[in-house]
Amino acid sequence: MAAALLLVLLAAPGPGKKEADAAVRRAVAWLRTEQKADGSFGQNAGESGLCLMALRHSGVPGADRACMRAARYLERALPDGSVYGAALGMLALLAQSPERHKQEITKLVKHLVAGQCRNGQWSYAYRATARKKAGDNSNTQLAILALAGARARRFVVPKEVFEKCGAYFVGSQNEDGGFGYSARQRTRSYGSMTAGGAMALVLCGADSEAAFQWLGAEFDPKRNRGAAAAFGKKKGKRGDNFWKHYWLWSVERACSVAKRKDLGGRDWYAEGIRHLIDTQHRDGDWKNPERSVQATCFALLFFSRSTAAVITPRDKDRATVTPK
Repeated sequence: MAAALLLVLLAAPGPGKKEADAAVRRAVAWLRTEQKADGSFGQNAGESGLCLMALRHSGVPGADRACMRAARYLERALPDGSVYGAALGMLALLAQSPERHKQEITKLVKHLVAGQCRNGQWSYAYRATARKKAGDNSNTQLAILALAGARARRFVVPKEVFEKCGAYFVGSQNEDGGFGYSARQRTRSYGSMTAGGAMALVLCGADSEAAFQWLGAEFDPKRNRGAAAAFGKKKGKRGDNFWKHYWLWSVERACSVAKRKDLGGRDWYAEGIRHLIDTQHRDGDWKNPERSVQATCFALLFFSRSTAAVITPRDKDRATVTPK
């Protein structure tokens, strides 16, 4: 595994490669201890998919017992009726083996395509989502990433899905270039939703420059800028550190699909790695404000720049799919 880790972590100013590799090894070792007897992680299929993604993109082989057990669990648990479960589960199975899991991935693609809201978004439960006019940008950004990953591996995804999603993001962008959670909740721009929106715009072939300008002006690896103002008093007192590890993974996703090395002249990757190394716990995990399983997976996916592998798979990772 050590050799694989050296391949996924790129040299960058700031933290040394050995220091970064050591942080990833500790995190992977900690994550292994969180796997349950049935192969699952966390509280649901979505979190199990997130953990399998984190292990695979951190260089853990697909034949590793932890990965095999997690994949078998996802085969049993999916579809679970949720967009998060379908999207994260699909991304995990794509990382594990698109050829071996062709049948499951094809089914999840169909569920997400059928579950797209009328306005181009997705919401929590895809069976209900298809009957909804609108959803939210959190479910939407993960759904479109999963479908982009499937498309890159030759699974059949109608182009209209991306056109509809792209049109939604273009039409709903705030005047400052950023994005909030939805048209009805947390409408003000904040970091993780703006990064997710930027990623979606790129994947859908739309103009993302204004969103990246917002990110460049507001980038701070320690803070999910704008979250406190967006959440307000409705959810209690929240600071800009809310969902901060998810924010970093959102930055990685946006910058990886757009092939951007900096935000506002700052090296987002080097600064993010430095922050994560400085805040890692002794036992190898990260937490607060997210739960440890979530925060640690988000951190590992940031370290490995996982999204580049999602949207630009190697030829041997492409499934052979016959369109119907």
